[in-house]
Amino acid sequence: MEIKPVQGSSLCHLFLVILCLNITSCSFKHLTEVQNLDTSAPTAKECGSCHVEQYSEWQKTAHARAFISPEFKLQSNQYQDQDCLFCHSPGDVQNPDREARSFNRNEGVTCVACHLHNGAMNGPHKSGALFSPHAIAQNDKLNSRIDSSQLCGTCHEETYEQWQSQRLKKQFPTCHGCHGVSTTRTHTKGTGFFSNMLVAFEPEHKVRSHYLIIPDQPGQGIGPDLQLAEIENDTIQFSLTNSLPHDLPTGSFGEKELFLVLSWLPTDETAARKKIIIIPSVIAPGETKVFTTKLPKEGYRKGLSVDLFRFHESTEEDTLIRSYPLIIAPAQPSTPHDKKK
Repeated sequence: MEIKPVQGSSLCHLFLVILCLNITSCSFKHLTEVQNLDTSAPTAKECGSCHVEQYSEWQKTAHARAFISPEFKLQSNQYQDQDCLFCHSPGDVQNPDREARSFNRNEGVTCVACHLHNGAMNGPHKSGALFSPHAIAQNDKLNSRIDSSQLCGTCHEETYEQWQSQRLKKQFPTCHGCHGVSTTRTHTKGTGFFSNMLVAFEPEHKVRSHYLIIPDQPGQGIGPDLQLAEIENDTIQFSLTNSLPHDLPTGSFGEKELFLVLSWLPTDETAARKKIIIIPSVIAPGETKVFTTKLPKEGYRKGLSVDLFRFHESTEEDTLIRSYPLIIAPAQPSTPHDKKK
């Protein structure tokens, strides 16, 4: 354990730190001593005892469910396909040997997979704490890679290649730039009296959330863009353009199905109506698909809204990708005054 020089802090602060270390008998060496057959390797929950917010965010992600998800069980033939294991329960993702973990597999893509390399933790920012309870890499090149699309591309190979190709045409954000919400916070949070004192002087950093979202960035021209092309009587034609730097939906394996749900309120004040349009194939970057559909002849009021979903075959569940509130007023009969114009 390394105690860093205390700059601008009183001797009292240093005394408190030393007191805390003695009282709590801090020993976190095991967090960076991972061997592939080690059944006592650190769990995400152990990391979460100090990195509280990051752990809470990670728990909500597909990364946390990568190994136990019904979809992966189905696609890997109940874990029989060994080629799938590295990306769904990876060891050190920076290790070119691409070895899957043999411990804590149910945690999927867990903390040590991305952050632990050569016996030290790696991160996009240097630690600002008064002391380091476990080894932290001092290699800026390795640390910066944690926040790069290249790291994501270790497993998301096809998506990463598409992103690289599309960046030659337009400056798209990195993976984290789109999928990680920007926030400002310290790296660690105290969970008790003494741990609160230990992190009390840690500076805040601008970081990206570990909860990776499906982004909704219509103002940046990124994402699926829906445009009305034509409205005539009860027929509506519209186009869906994939403005993402990768396929919609993305991913190399498994069934991929999109569908649109059109919702509207009829003019006769009855219950809302819906119509579902299945999109039979993946939409490539920059590709546009045109759809034509009919609505009941009684018309509609208060406009038409469209929701875009992805369907997951194994769980028979869907994920909302984006909503489009299209305000369309019903056609009004022309007046004699309009005809004169």
